[in-house]
Amino acid sequence: MTPGRLDRYVLTSKVTAAAVALVLVALRVAYEFGVTPQRTPVWLVVTLLIAPIVLLSAAFIVFGIAFRPVYQPLPSALRIRGDAFVVPGSPVWLGRLSMGWALLGTLFLESDPSLPLGVRIAVNTGAGLFIAAAAIPLLRGPRIVVSPSGLAIRAGGRRKVAWDDLVRVPAAPLPLTVRSPKLALSIRRPGHPEPGWLLIPLELLAVEPVFLGSVVEHYVEHPDRRPAIGTREEYARLTGQPVTS
Repeated sequence: MTPGRLDRYVLTSKVTAAAVALVLVALRVAYEFGVTPQRTPVWLVVTLLIAPIVLLSAAFIVFGIAFRPVYQPLPSALRIRGDAFVVPGSPVWLGRLSMGWALLGTLFLESDPSLPLGVRIAVNTGAGLFIAAAAIPLLRGPRIVVSPSGLAIRAGGRRKVAWDDLVRVPAAPLPLTVRSPKLALSIRRPGHPEPGWLLIPLELLAVEPVFLGSVVEHYVEHPDRRPAIGTREEYARLTGQPVTS
């Protein structure tokens, strides 16, 4: 898995999830505005009600198959941004979450025939904007940016950690028991002689946890390599893999 292929998978998953989400919302709008008890055939009513569920179910399956190459755990691959290495969100999980929210969000769409048409359009436009505003963060997803200055973390919260705040993992670290993949960072604590632990959840990120831990540990131990972070040459040296598109 090269950085170029990883970029394409991530972009394709976002575009596809957004397209499916729009279709789900469009089907619901068609039902709200197009169905009338007196004029709409029963088969069409049933079709419009069932179609979103069928579409979402099919999309869930297709995402699991099409994006399987980047499903966790992922071989050593990072996105190369030019000034950093980026661990993106999992295309499979983020796509499914975005589409699932779109279907759930259609519950906010409402079209009472007794209301004026302009009011009905305004209500549904507002609901559509609300759905989109909540879906965009899902499409962006969590990520970890490894830059020459440190780590920018957007997973289980937002936090920036400078390299000088990190220390090498102690020879006899505290035992850590976790139920899901996490990046365990040994971090300095002001006013405390011993470092503490910062646990970063990785279940929604497209990365192999051990590989990411080795990358962070490498730059903690080798400050002289940090300025090269984000270059194709450094990626090739770090992973032992040539960079191809």
